[in-house]
Amino acid sequence: MRLRYVAIFAVIAVVIGYYIMSAFVLQQQAVNKQSFYVHLRPEWQSYPGNIVYEVTNVWTRDGTEKVLDSQKRLDLSKQANVDEIRYVHGKSYILVQHGNTECHDVWEPHYARFGADTIRHHIEYVMGIQKSPDPNVNLYNPVKSRQDSQKHETQVRTGYSQFIPVCTDKKTTSFDYSVKINDEKVGFDVYFIPSSDEQKRYDENVPFSHYEDEGCFGKNYSRFSGTCNDVSGDSGLLIAIPDNLNLPLTKIEVWLYEH
Repeated sequence: MRLRYVAIFAVIAVVIGYYIMSAFVLQQQAVNKQSFYVHLRPEWQSYPGNIVYEVTNVWTRDGTEKVLDSQKRLDLSKQANVDEIRYVHGKSYILVQHGNTECHDVWEPHYARFGADTIRHHIEYVMGIQKSPDPNVNLYNPVKSRQDSQKHETQVRTGYSQFIPVCTDKKTTSFDYSVKINDEKVGFDVYFIPSSDEQKRYDENVPFSHYEDEGCFGKNYSRFSGTCNDVSGDSGLLIAIPDNLNLPLTKIEVWLYEH
């Protein structure tokens, strides 16, 4: 019984310690959250499936970032967010973008949620899922999907791709990043690409450019983390999934951490 209480107090001490530490760590970084919601229409094999990308961008502050007031946030959202029908591979989809302030906004995590995430992170670290014990950083040990690689390769180029821009104040910089999908039966490809123009080439099934150093791309993973150095300020992640989704809602979580 005594050991149980000791263990409980130890966990509480760890959480409180990270609360205090995060107050200083997060002051040095800007954090932005946004999401992309995709509804696939009847032309898709995966219809009526939906996809949601939840994106966290963390980058180095230059001292000028400010938390936006409500009106400014609303104005930026009206300008940058989209809710429209688009087409790729002759198939239509509805894209809804939420929380996009083009990296002008700084978001601070809710500390009650942060406490729960800290405990979850430590459990995942002990289980070997996470690479780092730091709860501010999600870096996964890569796991391949269960889908056959050859089957994945033939299907992914007619599937859906999403461009995730980086947040940075630098012309060239480096990022750690992680991508995770909630369906291990379906793999994703991820590439760090120089600009969104490369996504257009990818969707047209013509040669496209991406950063080729080890850690800058991965194919057919259900969890993947990498480090990509010396990327441009216009760069971002291209994440592609095949058109054979199994779940009503496929959730893809993305984290980008600037060095």
